[in-house]
Amino acid sequence: MQRLITKQDLVNKLTELLKDFEVVGPKELSNKGIFYQVIEDAKELYLGQDFAIEPIKKFFLEPSSWILRHAKDDVSLESFPQSDKKRIVIGARPCEAKGLALLDKLFDSEYKDDFYINNRKRTIVVGLACAKPDMSCFCTSMQGSPAETSGMDALIFESGDGFIIELVTDKAKHILGSIGEDIKEDQKLNKDKMKALVKKVIKTPESLDKVFESDYWDEVSRPCISCGVCTFLCPTCHCFDLVDEEKKRMRCYDGCSFPDFTLEASGVNPRPTKKERYRQRVFHKFDYFKKNFGENLCVGCGRCIRHCPVKIDIADIVDKAPI
Repeated sequence: MQRLITKQDLVNKLTELLKDFEVVGPKELSNKGIFYQVIEDAKELYLGQDFAIEPIKKFFLEPSSWILRHAKDDVSLESFPQSDKKRIVIGARPCEAKGLALLDKLFDSEYKDDFYINNRKRTIVVGLACAKPDMSCFCTSMQGSPAETSGMDALIFESGDGFIIELVTDKAKHILGSIGEDIKEDQKLNKDKMKALVKKVIKTPESLDKVFESDYWDEVSRPCISCGVCTFLCPTCHCFDLVDEEKKRMRCYDGCSFPDFTLEASGVNPRPTKKERYRQRVFHKFDYFKKNFGENLCVGCGRCIRHCPVKIDIADIVDKAPI
């Protein structure tokens, strides 16, 4: 189902939704860039072609959150209460929404993470197609595209002075199906044109087992400064630490690039150097996850390439691995 809407149609609808929904979307912050924020006024929403620095992941798997606390009996534990506020995320890029679909495989399959699942269930995800991919984007090599709908409920395309909105799920049809006018135009041609705009193309190996002991990892990890930018800006990285404080337990982001990520209480560290840590990052995304779930744990968004302070290119590293 597709609807042709004007920009004013969208502003009016979001203004209406703000009464009952928490609305999240990209917002341009002065001298900082574009970040996903809670929107208080529909006119704050940025739907241009520049990319948000952080992914929408942080609204589903929070950077830090309290998860457990002592109950009143001071012996047992209880979960922290979860929000039941309805939420709509608008302006998410297709690669980020696909990232959520990959996280679903981890947090809503064999293991059920109540916090993540609650955030997914209470949220409608409305994507924004990429009419101008960045030079570091390689989503098509990860079986994605600038107009993919995986992980989302609806997708917006720019069209003249307005938008075409493709309604994917019943949730989206119920909330957004009344705005604009119904159209029958097939968007396949536009989607194919967008896909062709992605110029960075790589090949990923079926397995990296043969190069596990290769000196290649010494070479490619040498520039890394273990800052963790690639981890925190990734739509699919999900490693976390648990911290106990004042009878409460917090979950917070962690990452395999940090020297103490695998440090054991005995003082032994099975990944003592950057070589082992960077190799783990690549293997997790392009080998281990694929063996477990059938897909790479990478959506080709290019964030880790764009924002790496030493310009490490994980796509190039995987493409050139000496298999």
